[in-house]
Amino acid sequence: MLAFALVPLSSLDDVRMWQRAIGLVVLATAIGFAVRWLVAYLRAGQHALAHAQQQFRTAFEDAPIGIALFGVDARFTEVNRALCEMLGVERQQLVGVPVIEYVAPSDRVEPVDTFRELMKGSRQTFSSEVRLQRADGREIWCQLRASLVRDGDGQPLHFIVQVEDVSARRRAAEALAEAEERFRLAFEGAPIGIALADLDGRFLRVNDALCEITGYTEAELLAANVDLLGHSDAADAEEEFYDRLMRGEIRSYRLERRIVHATGRSVWVSLSVSLVRDSSGVPRYCIKQLEDISDRKRFEGQLAYLADHDALTGLYNRRAFQRELDERTVQGSNGGAVVVIDLDHFKDINDTLGHAAGDEVIVRVARLLAKRLRKTDVLGRLGGDEFATLLSGVGREEAEAVIAELLRVVREQSVVVEDGHPIGLTASAGIALFDADTPLSGEELLVSADIAMYDAKEAGRDRHAISSETEQRQQQMTERMAWSQRMRDALEQGTFVLYQQPVVDLQTGLPKSHELLLRMRGDNGELIPPAAFLPIAERSGLITEIDRWVTHQAIATIAEQRRAGREIRLAVNLSGASVSDPALLDMIERDLAKMAPPPGSLIFEVTETAAIVNLDRARTFAATLAELGCELALDDFGAGFGSFYYLKRLPFDYLKIDGDFIRQLTSSHEDQLVVRAIVEIARGLGKRTVAEFVGDEATMELLRELGVNDGQGFHLGRPAPLEDLIAATTAAAEAAASAEASAPSRSASAPAIQA
Repeated sequence: MLAFALVPLSSLDDVRMWQRAIGLVVLATAIGFAVRWLVAYLRAGQHALAHAQQQFRTAFEDAPIGIALFGVDARFTEVNRALCEMLGVERQQLVGVPVIEYVAPSDRVEPVDTFRELMKGSRQTFSSEVRLQRADGREIWCQLRASLVRDGDGQPLHFIVQVEDVSARRRAAEALAEAEERFRLAFEGAPIGIALADLDGRFLRVNDALCEITGYTEAELLAANVDLLGHSDAADAEEEFYDRLMRGEIRSYRLERRIVHATGRSVWVSLSVSLVRDSSGVPRYCIKQLEDISDRKRFEGQLAYLADHDALTGLYNRRAFQRELDERTVQGSNGGAVVVIDLDHFKDINDTLGHAAGDEVIVRVARLLAKRLRKTDVLGRLGGDEFATLLSGVGREEAEAVIAELLRVVREQSVVVEDGHPIGLTASAGIALFDADTPLSGEELLVSADIAMYDAKEAGRDRHAISSETEQRQQQMTERMAWSQRMRDALEQGTFVLYQQPVVDLQTGLPKSHELLLRMRGDNGELIPPAAFLPIAERSGLITEIDRWVTHQAIATIAEQRRAGREIRLAVNLSGASVSDPALLDMIERDLAKMAPPPGSLIFEVTETAAIVNLDRARTFAATLAELGCELALDDFGAGFGSFYYLKRLPFDYLKIDGDFIRQLTSSHEDQLVVRAIVEIARGLGKRTVAEFVGDEATMELLRELGVNDGQGFHLGRPAPLEDLIAATTAAAEAAASAEASAPSRSASAPAIQA
């Protein structure tokens, strides 16, 4: 423009011409700038568009969830890598394929209907969980979110859908639902009461069993506090446990307590409480489980009572009386008297009238004694027809007066009747006095009173005797105590010795079984016969322990021989006390289950007189033995007055005829008649008979003629150590095995010899 300004202007037209020229130049320059700016702008727009397209492609391809585009024909047009991996296919296998092919057949209806609604414009988006089918056939749960893209005229262009695999979440939800359902079923159907309670003690949830235990309805419990069931005797103990639970010292606690039933009565429950905390460890609520244990508590109380009390009379039994005696006769006590009372000729009552009448007499006497004693005195039944009492704080004269009165009322209450005639009932008593300085223990005093009681019986019965401190009395008591201690030592140290005597089949002459006989080894190794110690064992209560020891040894021996391939049958004698001893049956059952001897290899012998002391218990005892695979023999049959009366009431396998009918059998016509009658009855009942005390050949032959099955006695086999029988059995078995082993070799060599 400066160049133009230097040119001289000759006229106005020239000026205007120059002005137009300058304007054109300015315009051209502006247009040039505009064109360059527009070109630059368009180039920048293309670059931004390409960049945006690249970002979209990256986001589409690298998205963590599946993304797909498909046209209005419902065929895939674009898919990302995540969707391909989700369906287990390559990209080229999806593009152009109908979308519906990858939807599980059972879930296709909803997506198809929804996409139609999107096409019509009645819906804008679609979101649902459906199952997609992978290429390998496995189905996965996916969350689908879809929308329809339209052009400027509103015409459908394509669909875009997001696909998220929610299989894990579905499985977790299903597992949670299943767990909740299991909890609901377990909670509602539990046989014990269950409740959820908040930290303030209000019920949040209760089951039917809890309502049944407490007597309250569900609505009543949910509207109340757990204190509704509280009982004062358990409040302090549970509060301590609950505090420890809240402090985190324990994870749960269990206790037995009483709760108050809706009716007001107490119910014993076993209560278990645990605390539920959230993920941060903050306590949320408690789970309380209650089990009604009223029956168990009642049974435990009954067992505890029976453990200390005689089942027939309700008095203290021997164990409990001995405990009370030991506690009250310690040195420094006020003194008193220990008394043992035993009915006279009680066995005749049992034998003549039966156990029911005998039990009635025992119960009546127990009531008479208890009624006339002071509350401070202790009364117990030692066993059978023997009672004991402890009179506290009395001297000799007062003790004698009390016992004389007791014996008088027993004498006056003799109301047992046979054939319309009363049978007299009397008792004998022994008294052992003690004072604060008496050095004797409770057990020694009881033994002393027992000895005095036998003195009273020897003096004519129906009287009492005082235990004296003479040298002879002390010696008697010392001997009695010494025998008791020796028997205890023998049980602990195993110094009892078992002998056996065979029971022989009279037809074959072969042993059918062997009866075990007890001996005790003395200090110098000598064998002490049972008559020297068993009577003391019966009076001291040790007889049941001895019977259990013999029974255990018998089962162990049978089982040991069975494992060695040898069979042996053993018979064990039981006392009357053991027939009523539940511990014996428990031990037999345990040992049989553990050692598994063959059925029928163990026989128990019970004397008739022992069995009828309590016939009901004897029948239960025999029935239990039969269930366990054992056999029962009724020993000394015929010795009692009511023998034939009891035949149909006692389940037995053998009748062992009392030896009094066998000793003079060959010369006594009466004994032969009795034996013949017993054999006929036993045969009719399907039982075998065994004759004891077979002493010679003539007796054995006559027993065969009379039909007796088996025999036992010195003529058939003398008592011998059990270990000798086992050794002989072992040797015989080894000899038989050796002979059997050598037989094939001789047979094989025969042809060669003949050749």
